[in-house]
Amino acid sequence: MKNKLSGLLVSTLLVMSLSSTTVFAKDGHVGHNMLKGKHDQHAMQHKFKKMAKFLALTQEQRKQAKAIHQEAKENRAALKPSLESFHQQSRTLVMAEQFDEQAFINLQSQFQDSFAQMALIKVKTKHSFMKILTQEQKDKMMTMKKKRMRRKSVSE
Repeated sequence: MKNKLSGLLVSTLLVMSLSSTTVFAKDGHVGHNMLKGKHDQHAMQHKFKKMAKFLALTQEQRKQAKAIHQEAKENRAALKPSLESFHQQSRTLVMAEQFDEQAFINLQSQFQDSFAQMALIKVKTKHSFMKILTQEQKDKMMTMKKKRMRRKSVSE
């Protein structure tokens, strides 16, 4: 059990560290990660428009949804320095010659408050969004989520 847990921790940290490496601008060329924020923002706007159209949101509901999203964004921004510190420290542990399992466990427990706050922001945002939907829209959304889950389980 302990070996499986440590293997899982090592592989998780390895994936996190490899996926979060920074690409620097060089000779006037822009690195991939420097454009990522704009791409993510555009993708989220596209998803919102698609979802709003599917659920037939009213203009008032769209305004409320955007306000909910903006509030969540501001709340997440307050946690960003803490989470960046966690990622930096976990990268340091992964890159060490010997993996210190206890150090990672201590690091993880040190940042539990930040993780809990992030989870709370996420669930409050979902709850606030669900409150602005009509029952028909909620039903339609749940149907859409079930279909998406079925597709994900088939593709795995």
